[in-house]
Amino acid sequence: MTPYLEEDTFNFEPEFSNEQIFPLELPQMAILEYSPLEKNLLKADTIWTVLFFGVGFIVSLVLRFVFEMEWMIDFGIYIWLGLGILTLITLVFVYYEFQKKSYAIRQKDIVYNSGLFWQSSIVVPFNRVQHCEVSQGPIDRFYNLAELKVFTAGGASSDLSISGLSPESAARIKDFIVIKTGIDEEE
Repeated sequence: MTPYLEEDTFNFEPEFSNEQIFPLELPQMAILEYSPLEKNLLKADTIWTVLFFGVGFIVSLVLRFVFEMEWMIDFGIYIWLGLGILTLITLVFVYYEFQKKSYAIRQKDIVYNSGLFWQSSIVVPFNRVQHCEVSQGPIDRFYNLAELKVFTAGGASSDLSISGLSPESAARIKDFIVIKTGIDEEE
């Protein structure tokens, strides 16, 4: 004979609650005070753009005047004109994209906004951070810039990369994240 359970056995208080939150009640990230990146980032990005298209221009000059390739003799002026127009368009995009880049640091996460046409806002909670690093390339060093890379669990590449910080700011932010990560692990 199997014992039957009484109805009251199944009436219990839940150990957690999962109440609904309506979208209009959520806090807005737009009210954050975002910090802009260093203005020297625009100069560095401009140099990278000019170097990139400059290499294409030099290669086309070598093909035209050193190797005297027939198609470069016929179409060289159009290729140079196209490279010049692409360089100018890219420089305009670099300028306006720089205006959209910003970041904010809160007690439990870091937020980074970027993108001109496809805008993104990346939020990395400190309790997910595995490690951080600060790096500088040659042009970054010349303009006194640094890049902060934040790595989270599960990936070989950085989940958040903020270039255009001063080396001092990048180091302070890195130290803050490392301290916050250590505090979150203890809790």
